[in-house]
Amino acid sequence: MSAIINNSFRKYQADNFISSFDAPNNIYLAIGKKEPWAGASPGEYNETNPSDVAVPIPSDTTISPFLHHDDFIALKKIPKSNVSHVIARYDWTSGTIYRAYDHLRDDILDNVNPTTSVDEGAFYVFTETFRVYKCLSNNGNNASTVEPTGTSVNSFDTSDGYRWKFMFEVQQADVLKYITSDWIPVNSPANSSTQLEQKQVEDNAIDGSLEQIDVSAGGTGYIKDDGNAQTGSSTNTIVLAATASADNDTYNLMKVYISSGNGAGELKTISDYVGATRTATLTTNWTTIPQTDSVYQVRPAVEITSSTGSGAEARVSSITGGVIEKVSVLVKGTGYRNATATVTSGGGTNATLIPRIGPVGGHGKNAVSELGGVFVMMNTRLIGVDGGDFPVNDDFRKVHLLINPKEASSGKPAATSSTYTASEIEDDSGEIVYTEFRTPINRSSDSTEDIKLVVEF
Repeated sequence: MSAIINNSFRKYQADNFISSFDAPNNIYLAIGKKEPWAGASPGEYNETNPSDVAVPIPSDTTISPFLHHDDFIALKKIPKSNVSHVIARYDWTSGTIYRAYDHLRDDILDNVNPTTSVDEGAFYVFTETFRVYKCLSNNGNNASTVEPTGTSVNSFDTSDGYRWKFMFEVQQADVLKYITSDWIPVNSPANSSTQLEQKQVEDNAIDGSLEQIDVSAGGTGYIKDDGNAQTGSSTNTIVLAATASADNDTYNLMKVYISSGNGAGELKTISDYVGATRTATLTTNWTTIPQTDSVYQVRPAVEITSSTGSGAEARVSSITGGVIEKVSVLVKGTGYRNATATVTSGGGTNATLIPRIGPVGGHGKNAVSELGGVFVMMNTRLIGVDGGDFPVNDDFRKVHLLINPKEASSGKPAATSSTYTASEIEDDSGEIVYTEFRTPINRSSDSTEDIKLVVEF
């Protein structure tokens, strides 16, 4: 028997943890331990000779919470507004090969500690404009040289051959709270008043759409023809350039695409080709008849089949030396949970295509789930004496999360104030759920400690 903890479970736990900061819970950051690390402390750590340079590793034992309570100095309540999902930060850098989204991979696991290899690299980037983009295609494992920009609700290509999907922009209010050299905040659904661009992406996401079809093997021997249409095209024909093949039926069952000029964007199937006149007859009529300014591309046809989805349409957009290099999706369709894509004409053999199935709801629908938001950051700022309860001109070496402590007063009511001294909290009350040992941090009356704690689920 084998089993895994799904990423959806990890996100569920992270969601629940964030929700736990709502009433009636009261969660505090506690600092402790004025004295230097020294000597053995059975049950608290295993090191026998720690120091403020060689900080020990905390142990989670039955007695450790009692020892931590004894070391408490002060506590500060953490509001839910200071808690967020976070994801690993990967700054876009020219010359880096980013990993394309792959529905057959565990993106969250692979993206926690990516390497510089294509197989293990990051599949999203953080740009200098504080925006996050998901990589849908990396141009055949080539380096990215053009930084993605804009907030389009649709995926888009950059001139280096990459395809990107805008996911969200970090809001200014969250920059100081959550951005570090290692982490950036992420949330979904977006707040429509402060995250309008992200909200538009979420609203326009298409469940089961095919955003990308990868070429895993380009095959050999595929033909193509490019040029401007000649005069004489009709409602269901196109007269190809004089340089097109003079042999009958050469382009039968291939696709002709108008890339620019009159009729731009139309894609038709060729049913018959007469070489002497360079005339291709189509299975369906043009909406706009091509003219001499119409630039066409004749390419092998791509057939998409699925037992679930429908409506997607794609074309071969690049062939070099008979090898298919790129397939472009023209219509994304909807409802796909499985799909195959096959090159069905063009005279070549052995091309292999892989349609990439999008996440539930479509790319951009849930940035937290899609980008691996199984980490949660809590931000607390200790400013000077902070409510008169935080001493200055002294050190602390422990940081804890303490859930639902009680006041050390008559009746032992629940602690609800913003700050407390250690003596104002009932001994051993509450639940310590996080412990971190640190080198000494000295506090002064004009200092501010910006403490960011990250936990993984």
